[in-house]
Amino acid sequence: MSRVALASTFLLTLALAVTATDWVLTFSSRRSPAEPLRALALGDSMARTQAADIAPIARLLGATSADGRNLRLLGIIAQGTRGKGIALIAVDGQPAIAVRAGEAIAADATLAEVRADRVVVSRSGTTQEIQLPSRPAPEGIVKLR
Repeated sequence: MSRVALASTFLLTLALAVTATDWVLTFSSRRSPAEPLRALALGDSMARTQAADIAPIARLLGATSADGRNLRLLGIIAQGTRGKGIALIAVDGQPAIAVRAGEAIAADATLAEVRADRVVVSRSGTTQEIQLPSRPAPEGIVKLR
């Protein structure tokens, strides 16, 4: 066997040993999650994440708003007449979130009441009513009352 063939065999065997060692160390090492785990409340079936506050960036780029937050009511599940229930609300064009009466919608807004056709939002001591947009009845359905 020539010296070149012997040297090549030695280098390839060494590369194989290094690769196999790297694989063993990679797959056997314990990895910790990048973000710490947090426990969910027993009754909370859906984990919620806080939306990033993009208002400062929007103002920097020239966006203006009367109150800094644009809330859009998309759906309601009212529970009785005492203002309890769940509302589906979109904040600043973000995907809608389900919020229960008494929970915070955003940093400065809380869902105070849920009614059959609107919600009451409390912002820094003032209240605002947001009406559920009316949709026409599907074709072929006649409203009796």
